[in-house]
Amino acid sequence: MLVLMVSLKIGNYFLSIHLFTLPSMTHTSDFLIIGGGIFGLSAALSLRERQYNVTLINSDALPHPLAASTDISKIVRVEYGSDQQYFNMAMESIKGWETWNQMLDRPVYQSTGLLMLMQKDQKAPEQSFERESVALLQEAGLATQWLSEGELRSRYPAINTDFFPYAHFNTRAGYVASGEAIGLLAAYAKKRGVIIREGQTAQELVIGHGHLRQVKTREGVRFSAGQTIVAAGAYTPYLVPDLQPYLKATGHPVFHFRPVEANAFRAAHLPVFTADISNTGWYGFPYHPREGVVKIARHTDGLLLHPSLDDRRVTDAEVTDCRTFLALAIPALAKAPLVHTRRCLYTDTLDGHFWIDRHPEIRGLSVASGGSGHGMKMGPALGPLIADMAEGKENAWLARFRWRALKADTIQEEAARFKQSS
Repeated sequence: MLVLMVSLKIGNYFLSIHLFTLPSMTHTSDFLIIGGGIFGLSAALSLRERQYNVTLINSDALPHPLAASTDISKIVRVEYGSDQQYFNMAMESIKGWETWNQMLDRPVYQSTGLLMLMQKDQKAPEQSFERESVALLQEAGLATQWLSEGELRSRYPAINTDFFPYAHFNTRAGYVASGEAIGLLAAYAKKRGVIIREGQTAQELVIGHGHLRQVKTREGVRFSAGQTIVAAGAYTPYLVPDLQPYLKATGHPVFHFRPVEANAFRAAHLPVFTADISNTGWYGFPYHPREGVVKIARHTDGLLLHPSLDDRRVTDAEVTDCRTFLALAIPALAKAPLVHTRRCLYTDTLDGHFWIDRHPEIRGLSVASGGSGHGMKMGPALGPLIADMAEGKENAWLARFRWRALKADTIQEEAARFKQSS
């Protein structure tokens, strides 16, 4: 607080008069986190559990209406091809979501299992993603099941088995109500003592003598901290320009269909599914009982765009592509009313891996970003990882996500992502 005092001399005495008090425009904490998405909130909770004073600022209310997480659902899966580290992280994350279900006011993670649909037999070269994913599941001792065409048709009648005659089902998967989860996590963080300042837009990082001194917001407030973590999603490279060669925002279409017959698409009849995802990009969710829709989305290299200046609307061509896919894969949904579309924003790194590290040249500045389409599913595992980075602790998972120089032609390494541009 700023106190304005006036001293008056009366004879041999001084009289101090307290005129008024102004709130200080600088706020200080052990850790300042810029961004209230899954990276920022999970980090805030982990750091608060370690007894630090934590302040989190976000440019809008939480969840932010344009954030990647602001949707009804995000897939949570452990299938990452042959990638052992991501498999281990995803397994840990599912345990975390189950813990958060007990911790939050209501459960946000739904365990439906994951159905991987395939156009060819598992031994085919085109199905390497599914085959390698199942190998890791089996090595971990998880119950998995390859389904015959007859079993697939019997258990999941909405699927056109003429187009997708092969499938695998794994029970250790599901989806999280993503936008709702962000709101509940923010409320819980406040209860735990995290200071959350909504409506504070980070505008400038004030750097002096190689040290981050303050963060100025567009709204005129200054924040300082022992360590500042930029977890601003697609805006991260604009706050930390050193990252602009390595991080980019890409947009991916999402579709909400309202089926005529809802029961055929409930989780018991249609769990979370991928539809030969590495070769098509398509995946989807069961009927959402509150919203009354089935969500379909596409996981590809996406459309390069600016997070605030470019048009995010889904195109007519993308709607046509989706209906064409559904006509082949899930015919009963192909002509259902399309009630909502949005373009989900990924913060992609060139190699498809997170970017979690301290800045190599600016003391007091760290980055936690680069979700690359799998930030939400890894949410509970991200917090301890970011906290370890911020504290300077060793963590075997961090090596892959360190500050690194990538070439412009670096290839994304996630096996599930369909490369439309190839």
